[in-house]
Amino acid sequence: MTRSLALLIQLTALLAPALAWAASPPVQTDHLQSRLVAESTAAVPGETLTLGLLLEHDPHWHTYWRNPGDSGLPTEIKLSLPDGVVAAPIAWPHPQRFTLSDIVNFGYGDRRLLPISIKVPADYAASTLPVRASANWLICEVECIPGKAEHAFELPVASNAAADSRWASDFAAARADQPRATPATLEVVEDAGAITLTLAGLDGATEPAQWQWFPETPEIVANGAQPQWQRTAEGWQGRWPKSEYFTALPAQIALVGVDGDGVAWRVAGGNSGAGTATAATAAAAPVGAAPEGGDAVEPLSLLPALLLAFIGGLILNLMPCVFPVLSIKAMGALGSADDRAELRRHGLWYALGIVATFVLLAGVLIALRAGGQQLGWGFQLQEPRFVAAVALLLFAMALSFSGVWEFGGRLMGAGQTLTEGQGARASFFTGALAVVVASPCTAPFMGTALGWALAQPAAAALSVFVALGLGLAAPMLLLGFVPALARALPRSGPWLEGFRQFLAFPLYLTVVWLLWVYGEQTSPLGMAWLLAALTALAFALWLLGRRPAMRSPTLRVGAAVVSAAALVVAIGLPLAAAPAAVEPQQARSADGLGEPWSEQRLAELRAAGKPVLVNMTAAWCITCLANERTALSTDAVREALAARDVAYLKGDWTRNDEAITRYLQRYGRNGVPLYVLYPADGGAPRVLPQLLTADGVADAIRSM
Repeated sequence: MTRSLALLIQLTALLAPALAWAASPPVQTDHLQSRLVAESTAAVPGETLTLGLLLEHDPHWHTYWRNPGDSGLPTEIKLSLPDGVVAAPIAWPHPQRFTLSDIVNFGYGDRRLLPISIKVPADYAASTLPVRASANWLICEVECIPGKAEHAFELPVASNAAADSRWASDFAAARADQPRATPATLEVVEDAGAITLTLAGLDGATEPAQWQWFPETPEIVANGAQPQWQRTAEGWQGRWPKSEYFTALPAQIALVGVDGDGVAWRVAGGNSGAGTATAATAAAAPVGAAPEGGDAVEPLSLLPALLLAFIGGLILNLMPCVFPVLSIKAMGALGSADDRAELRRHGLWYALGIVATFVLLAGVLIALRAGGQQLGWGFQLQEPRFVAAVALLLFAMALSFSGVWEFGGRLMGAGQTLTEGQGARASFFTGALAVVVASPCTAPFMGTALGWALAQPAAAALSVFVALGLGLAAPMLLLGFVPALARALPRSGPWLEGFRQFLAFPLYLTVVWLLWVYGEQTSPLGMAWLLAALTALAFALWLLGRRPAMRSPTLRVGAAVVSAAALVVAIGLPLAAAPAAVEPQQARSADGLGEPWSEQRLAELRAAGKPVLVNMTAAWCITCLANERTALSTDAVREALAARDVAYLKGDWTRNDEAITRYLQRYGRNGVPLYVLYPADGGAPRVLPQLLTADGVADAIRSM
């Protein structure tokens, strides 16, 4: 007996380190204890190992499933593993249903394990397998609290492994609740108020009408309802009311049904004519989005999208960001006012430059998005180096308009002839420049068209961008093809030189604005460096402008050397000052209200039944800044927000933010501004117009 007891003690001592290695220490956060555990006591090269995030909730508290329902956020687990070790996504067990008033959520309470499988390569040679995980969640009862924890442990590497008995029942329960594949096929059709589901291929004894159904794809069907099934010759047909957030039917959707025995089944399918979005894309979309209530409730088709894009392009000519470039083109038009054929050629080349640049930007954007980048319209202005380059270019052009220098016909004249003058090349590149500086503006109708376009195949998307370009180019085209308009132009004369110098000042103001944008994206020091670069550029161009008057060859050579050095400084300083990446900025605007937007904060406020106004903005968005100064910062709006106790969240898209990009896409938008008003108690949100008035915003808040 004594020898047996001693042997048991020795065996326990040997196994204790391995068992300790098979899990991280528990971490206690608000109303939740979490830890990362392994199903086996060792990692075996060449085999799959299952890990799990073990969550122990306080009574009545819950976290969320992959589709959280009407509010909430799914739990996220980010693993850090050695090279060659590959992790699969979370294998979500079927959820529970949680109801608070009219809000229905899907998630987990009590004790629940979320499993993740990892594949250990056969040539893994280390003696241990280190595992690190960063987990984030939202835990709710009535109020909601975001939580996170870091977990780490090491597993020994062995030729075989036993199951860890401490977590065996948790892994078994998670595995039992995994939705099983079914041979049934699912077809989905949209009608006015519901989604029609057709299930074929189920076992004859199966009664889906007795199952509890969960939509795995969010924002398609009403979370608080269940499909109403009836048997048909093909199998079963059900009608499920649409979600209040429904925008368009994706190509694929997935449902999870739990039968009377507690066994979960997963069915997936769709409508082959339902666009290009996939179920995976929809499942990854942020929660809390809604249809674009202000502009388009029903999904667009190609012809309406083309019309909206053309009208948006026309209105874009009235936006302040486009005016400086129009002033450049105006000089060419005035110079050709006496020659109608020449005016037509200018208009056609200008239109070609606009359309070609729109198509180029759209192609780059579509390609980057296809590669997984979360980008939207105006993405190039989220890069400080691009902002600095445009500022330098416009400043050089403004100095030329002011008469500081004139581009020659050699190397230093290449840039000038691209945009100034009356030739085809000048018209083409002026059109290209118009598109570049128009990026900060989103005109009415334009956001709806672009948001639709970037969810379509490439051919349809590019056609919408062509229509947008034709709208922007239309006024200049009309000058060449409508004689009455051409006759209305003043004739050229000596006064043109004074007018040319006058038009330099809109360019200077644009440079001031770009300086501010650059400072917002980098730092005050970065803005100072760019200002120094502009000074160096002005000095270089002034020297170049004086060089023909210098009689001494030595002075001319010296001026050229100094000019070249100043140009190098002008180009190099902003590039060196702009960091490759910066921390996400807090939303900043003239109204001085609000707190930074995040999906977690929005979910918390909505779960608490609080009304919310979301303002998606950017420092380079002139429309956004104008709205903040003329509407959102007014006393009328402030008083309305305070009277209704409305939370005000602001998202800053000045630098690329993938979360904001996804949020915009859920509203059919691909750029800022976007204003969404969420009523109290989970009511359907409302999208406000892109051009705001103080009375309009205040009335919208009061009418909630």
